[in-house]
Amino acid sequence: MKKILIVLSMFLLIGCGYCKTVSNPDILTLFSSKSDSCNKVWIGTFQLVFNDMKNNIVKKDIVFEKERQTKELKGLNSEEFNSSMLNDSSYYKSYGETSFEARDKIKADLKEKFDTTSDIIDTLDWSKGYGKYYAYAMLKKEFEFLTPFDKLDEKSFNNSKEKYKFFGIKNDSKKELDDNVAVLFYNNKDDYAVRLYTTNGDIVYLYATDSNKDFKSLFNEMQKKSKKYKDERFFLSEDTLSIPDLKFKKERKYTELCNKIIKDTPEMYFSDAIETIEFSLDNKGGKVKSEAAIMAKCMALPMIGKNKPRHFDFDKTFVLFLIDKAKEDPYMALRVKDLKGLQ
Repeated sequence: MKKILIVLSMFLLIGCGYCKTVSNPDILTLFSSKSDSCNKVWIGTFQLVFNDMKNNIVKKDIVFEKERQTKELKGLNSEEFNSSMLNDSSYYKSYGETSFEARDKIKADLKEKFDTTSDIIDTLDWSKGYGKYYAYAMLKKEFEFLTPFDKLDEKSFNNSKEKYKFFGIKNDSKKELDDNVAVLFYNNKDDYAVRLYTTNGDIVYLYATDSNKDFKSLFNEMQKKSKKYKDERFFLSEDTLSIPDLKFKKERKYTELCNKIIKDTPEMYFSDAIETIEFSLDNKGGKVKSEAAIMAKCMALPMIGKNKPRHFDFDKTFVLFLIDKAKEDPYMALRVKDLKGLQ
């Protein structure tokens, strides 16, 4: 009987106990952010636009008047993620003064580089004006496994009543599929991780864990366990793999960063701050498309009150990390505890 069952589900579930159920993943601000959501996701796109706004427009750490820095804002200012962690082919970014010419150039650049269009550009205010600036970024990746995995029978996820689509490796699968997989560790039936190889060199990690830690801690934990593991790392003929199909599209508006005067600026504030994530995964490979934008203005605003803090078997809670070719740090992390709404 095969030992390794992998269910690839892009979200990491928080915690051994209670978690807040959401049909789609909660988008987190930082790789190190904590959340009580069962399904959660992080991607570095918003950090890219924040970095450009901080370094090239405001030209200093972004701190709001009459307000202490939150942990999330400190994390953004410290640039936990930056463009050096990506290959140039994986992202596009632009910043400067707003204008319709700037908007149209971004559209043309996206068409040329990624042969795609933006879902958010036309929703933003690009009219010219004193002290009006923008920072925009798109992260777009497509990857294929070395050989398409087999499609498996539908089954439950985390003991759900519903049945979901899965792919992977079964007992009678072709031997060549084993080359798609490397074992990081298999300590017991509840503690294991694998690495999936792709044709373009990108790597997909899957880590079965019900831990409540943040993505950064979980990634470091996974790496430490892998270094300590002394047993067989090849995917063997008796091993199996099962991964759920995944598909979602989500948007987050960072309202907590908007309509607040930035300290030591000519009354500059963010009028819009937005990030989108579109992700899919099946037996052939995966696709990631993420956009982010920050629009800034300089003008007097009425003071606005502070917002209130608003076997290897991955058929249970797990975390997924995506790393660009020849890089070491993840550009995306996903935690899944509930597949409802994710297929």
